[in-house]
Amino acid sequence: MIEAALQLCRARWRRGLGALAALAVLARGTSMACVGTECMEIWSTEPGGGALTVYWDFAHKKIQTFKSFCAGGQCLYSTIDNGFITTADVPADGYFPLVDGTSVSIQIVAIDPAASLHVNGVPLDTGGESALLGVAPTLHIHPSWQIVLPDGDPPGDYPLSFLLTTDSSLYGESQVFSVVLTNQPTPTPTMVDGTATATPSATPTSTPLPCPGDCNGDGVVSVDELVRGVAAALGSGPVCRALDIDGDGAISIAELVAAVEAALKGCVVGPTPTPTLASTLVAIQAAIFSPRCAIPTCHDTATHAGNLDLSAAQAYGQLVGVPPDVETARDAGLLRVDPGHPENSFLVVKLEGPPPDQGSRMPLTGAPLDDGEIQVIREWIALGAQP
Repeated sequence: MIEAALQLCRARWRRGLGALAALAVLARGTSMACVGTECMEIWSTEPGGGALTVYWDFAHKKIQTFKSFCAGGQCLYSTIDNGFITTADVPADGYFPLVDGTSVSIQIVAIDPAASLHVNGVPLDTGGESALLGVAPTLHIHPSWQIVLPDGDPPGDYPLSFLLTTDSSLYGESQVFSVVLTNQPTPTPTMVDGTATATPSATPTSTPLPCPGDCNGDGVVSVDELVRGVAAALGSGPVCRALDIDGDGAISIAELVAAVEAALKGCVVGPTPTPTLASTLVAIQAAIFSPRCAIPTCHDTATHAGNLDLSAAQAYGQLVGVPPDVETARDAGLLRVDPGHPENSFLVVKLEGPPPDQGSRMPLTGAPLDDGEIQVIREWIALGAQP
């Protein structure tokens, strides 16, 4: 039956979406979210018109990726930086803010065959392909820059060029910008006799995720879970985080194959992380919400992005029993926090990696929460989400 499910997965995927490269990965590389000029800032060349443009140091900066996982003779290198953003802080003369309501899309001009860019789960790996980045004035997105290479290939640089487009009659498309994706280790300075010298830094290691395809976390991949994966791949069902093992919001044929292999061979995962926090709101607020979420431009009292304030005085009332602002999540019957039901809590969905129609994985600033931190939040919800 499982072999039949695999054949169904492959056949329906080829018909519906086209086959992708066979690469199974278990984690997204950790990456700090961009801040200020570390982002690719989107502007126009003239007030109220002109061409779209980007403020970023294209001449000297590269997109640094990190190894996430290797499987089937292939390795994935990935990062969510640099992101794209619109901001109120004009960087220099000749840059002007976009008129509110201006949509901005990215279009690939040329790209190395090993590289790709995933925007809200849409893979861009061929010249001419495009995807929506967002709409001014609050455009802020962290796509996934990726390199896929044969295991054992030496580190290298991989070029990508793109331009920005819009359907607004006020603006023209941007010039072509060229960036370099790299998986070469970044040097970090060390002091020798008072002088800074560069030494290669270690490649960050990824945090193991649950067994591929094991959506309910019981240690076994069932046929029902494989069928759920096919439905998600075809866009007719929710995306399970254990199926979406590269965290890009979409299910590839490689991820379906990885799930089937886990069903055939059994789940081989490391020990479940031991939570280091107490499963109480006070502990979660101090360790996660206040330092990671309730910060400027995100979910503090002043900004309250997504109409959500996670400051200490507001978090409980803003979360528990409250429907989410995201329409697709609300229509699915989710609550921001559903006491006793972490599986029906949109907070958990956002922390583990939402489907493309439900926004970006949180938090945007800093690396994603690790399995232990998410487990503590799950336990707090399962225990009734007490204040």
